[in-house]
Amino acid sequence: MDPTSTNPFLSQWGSETNLAQSIKDNFGFLVSDKLQHDLLLVKILFIVFSALCAVGIIYLLKKTSYHHLDYLESVDILKNYKDFGASKVLKQWKKIKKNFEKDNPVYWKLALLEAEKMFDEILKRMGLGPGTMDERLSRASQDDLPNIADVLRARALCQDIAQDPDFQLDKEKAEEAFSAFEKALISLQVF
Repeated sequence: MDPTSTNPFLSQWGSETNLAQSIKDNFGFLVSDKLQHDLLLVKILFIVFSALCAVGIIYLLKKTSYHHLDYLESVDILKNYKDFGASKVLKQWKKIKKNFEKDNPVYWKLALLEAEKMFDEILKRMGLGPGTMDERLSRASQDDLPNIADVLRARALCQDIAQDPDFQLDKEKAEEAFSAFEKALISLQVF
């Protein structure tokens, strides 16, 4: 059986050796010594050009120091980081909470008055304006303080404590008021 009769590609070109010879004739010039010798100058020029480009890039990077900017910017942010008093507020709150956890109503009163004072300072920092705490609370929206009604009740309790040193405070009312201030501070994302 003739191999050229079964393979239509070979039948067009003849035998396998004719195919290899045809490919070598048509594409052999790409690997020929003459072409490689003629392209040697072009290859050398491209290598020199690439090396000059690489040297130019390195020079410009060193001269502009652009590659350091992103790194230095993140270092500056970390170096100059200030928590704007958040850690101080949290530390103060923990101290107030320790007083509240004692089993003496005097400490509960003290803790509630300190919590109210701290909450008022935070309202001032929020930019709710001058005036009394009641005026600042009236300027706060429901979005700012979802539990504003509880905060107002806690505020009223604190005013009663401040006006009457002999005010009888039970643990349940004290816990409600303290919880109202704590929830308000959490909703304000203070801690």
